Formats: sequence, structure tokens, C-alpha cells
Amino acid sequence: MRTDHLLYVSLKYTRTVDILKSILKKLIAVFDNCIMALLNLKVEQGKIKDVPSNVMSRIETVEKFYPHPEFKQLLNFYLVMRKLDKAEPIRSNEYRRGVRMSVALKGVIVEVDIDSIEEYFKLSETFLRITSRILHLAEDGGEENLEDITHGVRIDLKFERG
Repeated sequence: MRTDHLLYVSLKYTRTVDILKSILKKLIAVFDNCIMALLNLKVEQGKIKDVPSNVMSRIETVEKFYPHPEFKQLLNFYLVMRKLDKAEPIRSNEYRRGVRMSVALKGVIVEVDIDSIEEYFKLSETFLRITSRILHLAEDGGEENLEDITHGVRIDLKFERG
């Protein structure tokens, strides 16, 4: 099922923590697939021998090739989403607009609700678009200028979202 459908239709009508968790899992999968695509590109280009086997090594390798602050923030956000997904949530206000899952991460309570999951969706879309542009540039033989790519994606998304 598509994440946007879960967000704008399923969550609107069911308003449960299970839907929030499902959206979170799908957003994590977006990051996983983007990271793998970037690493496979570097393997094809001969810049790395093979794709690292664990998540932290993958992230470190991607950060090495794409050392842009916004890209690093998005990768850190991905790690937070993974922690949120693995933690046991406290459910509140299910079946209401204020549906919320609360998770304790390193002594801090992180609350995920409809508004925050929508922000997570937007951040994931940004990462997907940046990755897509990098891959298209590589396919066309263009230079990867991460500053120009992230700036272009920000402008596109701002225009699309109004």
C-alpha cells in the first residue's frame, strides 16, 4: 500500500497507532531503498568494493560520499525513525484526531501524531527526491553537486506544496 494513501486516507478514517506505525515502517523502507541505491551506484562507479552489510556502516559510507549538512540531517532523522519503530509505543487518543503514540528514546518522550507523521512524510519525500536526482545525474553522466541538487529539490517541493 502506498504511504500517501495510508497518511491521507487510512489514518484519516481509522486514527490508530497501528496506522502510524505502518506509515513509519514504509518511510523507513523509503530510506533503506534510497541508501541501497546510492551505495549500488558507488559500487558500479568502482568507488567502493561492495555494499556494507550493516545499517551504520551503510550510513557512514553514504555520508562519506555525500557530506552535505541537509543530507546528514536526513540520515540522522532516518536513524530516529528506526528507533521509534523498534520501541514499544504508548497509545493515546486512538480513534480521535489527536491519536498519538509516545515513545521513550534516551529518557526523552517523543510523541508521534498525525501532524508529526505528515512532517516525517515530507522529510522522506525530500530524501527520495534528492536520491532520485543524484541517480539521474549519474545515469546521464553529470556531475553530482549536492548543494545544487538539494536547493533544486527544496524549490520544487515548495512550489508543489504551495
